[in-house]
Amino acid sequence: MNRSQASLEGATNTFGSPVGLQVESGKTLALVGGNVSLSGGNLTALGGRIELGSVDADSFVSLNEIDTGYALGYQNVQKFRDIRLSGGAQVDTTGNGGGVIQVQGKNITLTDQSSIRSASFSQAGGNLIINATESVKLSGGSVIGTFAEGAGKAGDVLVKAFDSVELEGSSASGSLTFLFSQVCGFSPECSSATGNGGNLTIETRKLLLRDGANIDTSTFGIGNAGNILIKASNSVDVTDIDISSEKSSGIRAQASGDYVDNPGNAGNVTIETQRLTVQGGAQISTAGRKTGNAGDLTINAADSILLSGASPFATGELLDDQRSGLFVSAEPNATGNVGSLNLTTGLLTVEGGARISADNFGSGLPGSSTLNVRQLLIRNGGEVKSGSGLDSDPFAIGNGGTLTVNATESVDVVGTGTIAGKTLFSTLFSQASAGGKAGNLIINTPNLNVRDGGRVTVSATGTGAAGNLTVTANTIRLNRGELTATTNAGEGGNIRLQNLSLLQMKNQSRISAEALKDANGGNITIDAPNGFVLAFPGQNNDIVANAVEGRGGNININATRIYGLEQRKSTPPNTTNDIDASSQFNFSGNVIINTQDIDPSRELFVLPENVIDPAQQIAQNPCLRGGGEFVITGRGGFPPNPNQILGSDNVRVDLVKPVVNTRNSSGETKNSSRETHKQSSTTSTAEPIVPARGWIFNDKGQVVLVAYDPTETNPQRSWQSNAACSAF
Repeated sequence: MNRSQASLEGATNTFGSPVGLQVESGKTLALVGGNVSLSGGNLTALGGRIELGSVDADSFVSLNEIDTGYALGYQNVQKFRDIRLSGGAQVDTTGNGGGVIQVQGKNITLTDQSSIRSASFSQAGGNLIINATESVKLSGGSVIGTFAEGAGKAGDVLVKAFDSVELEGSSASGSLTFLFSQVCGFSPECSSATGNGGNLTIETRKLLLRDGANIDTSTFGIGNAGNILIKASNSVDVTDIDISSEKSSGIRAQASGDYVDNPGNAGNVTIETQRLTVQGGAQISTAGRKTGNAGDLTINAADSILLSGASPFATGELLDDQRSGLFVSAEPNATGNVGSLNLTTGLLTVEGGARISADNFGSGLPGSSTLNVRQLLIRNGGEVKSGSGLDSDPFAIGNGGTLTVNATESVDVVGTGTIAGKTLFSTLFSQASAGGKAGNLIINTPNLNVRDGGRVTVSATGTGAAGNLTVTANTIRLNRGELTATTNAGEGGNIRLQNLSLLQMKNQSRISAEALKDANGGNITIDAPNGFVLAFPGQNNDIVANAVEGRGGNININATRIYGLEQRKSTPPNTTNDIDASSQFNFSGNVIINTQDIDPSRELFVLPENVIDPAQQIAQNPCLRGGGEFVITGRGGFPPNPNQILGSDNVRVDLVKPVVNTRNSSGETKNSSRETHKQSSTTSTAEPIVPARGWIFNDKGQVVLVAYDPTETNPQRSWQSNAACSAF
């Protein structure tokens, strides 16, 4: 201990606690030794410096003289020991310029509302540094952090732990565990604080927040919030809520309008790790309120991001503050802008009511959202969203931002979930709920799969226009899935599906650009110049661009072939697969179909609804039993196996003259060679040639032409003539 003195009995610090062991203002108080333990005791150096160090025997700590006393150096220390604060112990350097605090040890633990903190008033505050060779753990409502309470900037907070940093739980009185740097964080009286918050940095292998613990750089004053940077080489886990207070665990950088009408801007949040998990109602967010802008949220997780579930107190309405997830927003009545959301990972999973959202609930400018992933999986009621406005606030006129998904492997939107009795659809969407426009939704991936109630949609339920949905994919498979664009009053949203090899629809799937009231329907463009559009027959798979009082939208399909769909009015409930661009009370839109082999003015090819049983046909068909053949040279229009899409190799079949053989009375056949071959004499009976009426697969998977219609229930089996086997 250097230059220390006993405090006066009854004296208190800025936070109303006894000053405990105190040094003169602007001086250094240092405790260095083996294990260091403070149980209910306080250390105070107003505007000065506090050093806590725990080193093993025979260790040497350097002393470097500075203006406020001494700074301790641990460069030559090989082994450290533990530091523990309990029973509400406090380490405090609050002053006009908040002092510096440095804590160095092996395992650093704070429990029972213990704290290490520093607030600055008129001058910039000093930094708060925590170094642990193994772990840092805060629990029971303990606090580590800095404040800007006036014109001075809050000090930066740096926490380093080789193995782990853990924050958990709350105190018996409901105080949450916090790691923070805030503007005007502990008293409404500091609402005029113009100083900015400090930056908060965590470097460790594993970071864990649970049971209501928080990392926070928010501003409650006029100054701007600081930024959060987390580097966790292994994992970041943010999980659950505090049951007593119903407050969620979280990582937050926000602008709050609680004390002032013109708060500063929220800070940015950046996370770098292998795996990120957010579940049980926990959240990572940046938010702007009133005049404050929201910050950017950037996450790089090399392996995976998992967002799962909701708060156990979630209601059927399931508000954002009850969901697990990642959130960037300008809150209601805000005039500030929305920040950008950028995620990069291998597997991104959003499930069980969890959400990723970038929302503009105010009147400011939107931000953009970009997901760069290997695979995006939205399931069991998970949501990924870009939104604007609220149903309850028609004056929220801010626009929604563009949401872009780049998935090098696949995007899967699957199934539904249930929370508090409410069914949730797995959804990837852009939505406008008031006067603003919805943002565009752009998906780039080889494979898009939407099934079991999953939805991909752009919509405007208020007076604004819907955004556009653009999908660039090799394969799109819809199985009870939807791609939709819906507008209530503004211009209709458009759907464009491009660069397709296969669009497959089954089990009541739907592609629609529909308009309500007097809005015009959106346009649908399906571009598969070397691919196929396939709808399974009899399953009510529709492509529609309908309107009510406005004009119907246009539908333009460019494909090699279209199977199973027909242009006609869609009148649910039915089982037909329809292409429809009609309007109930106005002009219909145009339907333009361009295929390589089919005249667009004729009826599209409709697949048979009854599946032929090859075994039964082989048993009944002498052509199949008798060894007849249908030979195809080259791949042509047939794949090498049933699971592969059709190829593009074409087969050319030319008509040729029959070879004329001369047969003598002895049964010899002469050809162009000089040899004469003996053949057994045969007697042939001429049979009529019957034209082929259909085709089936035999037991070898080969295509065989037959002289009956395989779709009829009781076909006339004129094929019993062997002539049917060679009709083509």
